[in-house]
Amino acid sequence: MAVPTQQPKASLAPVIFLALSALLAGAGFGIYGPLIPGHAARLGAPMAIATAMIMALPSIPGLILLLPVGIYADKTGRRKEIILIGLVLGVIFNALLGLAHSWIELAIYRTIAGITFAFTSLYMAIAALIAPEKIRGTILGILAGSMMLGMGVSQIFAGMIFTALGGSYQAMYFLAAALALVALLLMLPVRAPRVQLPAMKASDIATALKARGVFMTAVAICIYLIGWNFMYPSLSIVLEMIYKAPPEIYSLAMGVASIMLGVGTYIWGPVVDKLGGKRTLIMALLASAIITFIMYPALGSMWAYTILFWLVTVFGVVGMPGTSYVASRSVKPELISVAITAIFMAISVAAIVGGFVGGALLAAGLGTLIITAAIIELIGALLMFGLPKV
Repeated sequence: MAVPTQQPKASLAPVIFLALSALLAGAGFGIYGPLIPGHAARLGAPMAIATAMIMALPSIPGLILLLPVGIYADKTGRRKEIILIGLVLGVIFNALLGLAHSWIELAIYRTIAGITFAFTSLYMAIAALIAPEKIRGTILGILAGSMMLGMGVSQIFAGMIFTALGGSYQAMYFLAAALALVALLLMLPVRAPRVQLPAMKASDIATALKARGVFMTAVAICIYLIGWNFMYPSLSIVLEMIYKAPPEIYSLAMGVASIMLGVGTYIWGPVVDKLGGKRTLIMALLASAIITFIMYPALGSMWAYTILFWLVTVFGVVGMPGTSYVASRSVKPELISVAITAIFMAISVAAIVGGFVGGALLAAGLGTLIITAAIIELIGALLMFGLPKV
């Protein structure tokens, strides 16, 4: 008589290794975020380049490669291998930052490091394939915020570590390379199945953008985030050079903001489910723009400026779950991933434009930057009224 065999229980070990790898990858690529704008400025970089170091420069190759990487991963199923290549490049270019002697070298290496961001975008895809069915939603939620959480927590302590290392920028970059290496090693035991999926085509993006919900959402969030990106990349340099804050303070300020970008998606997700995407986006982004206007009369206080920016970010981070919700409900099921990719591309464009222009505005004065950011955020928020009711 045949004895029925039990299906082996899905192991959580690969998921744990994957989450830890994503966490340390975020730390490896973000720990020096509060420091690199000041380093670039000290090396003689124009303010527009100094503020672009955080998000704008690495977003350029990220924007170019995001779609091709996704297509290749779906066609071949080699998602783990792509992430490993991205982490290897992260180790190399973080180390090269430590060897840079000019702001031009710094800008080149930071730009090329953006390839890593495009490759490591596949952490979520692997999580969806290896997570046990019963807790897949929980695992995806954890992975969604892991890189930003790793980035934010590492940034909180970056100032203290920087001081302990004798104020050495080079030592911070080498530390970042070491963290990326550990992330790579943690990824090695993960057994990711090579599942091949129907790959999206570049033409699918154009098809998705023909849907009013996708097009209007992409335009509105891009405009709003251009305003927000005037402030986020310049936060540490404003606190350091205008308010004369020590590294421990300006790294803490940026770290808290970065954590909010990850944790905020958990906060706003249930609100979007209850109130709908359009309503939630309008409410939150209008609040964010209004708080940005309030920052102008509060410029005399460093802590008022910092806390108000944190509030701007808390409301602004609704853009991630809110826009994905609207876009996914505006197209046929087979175009959902394409529609969400279009939103991510709009977010990358905002990071590039905001990072460069924000630095130029900061050179003209902090007040000019804040008022301009508030107006642009308000325009983006008002455009949300044109979204379909979903």
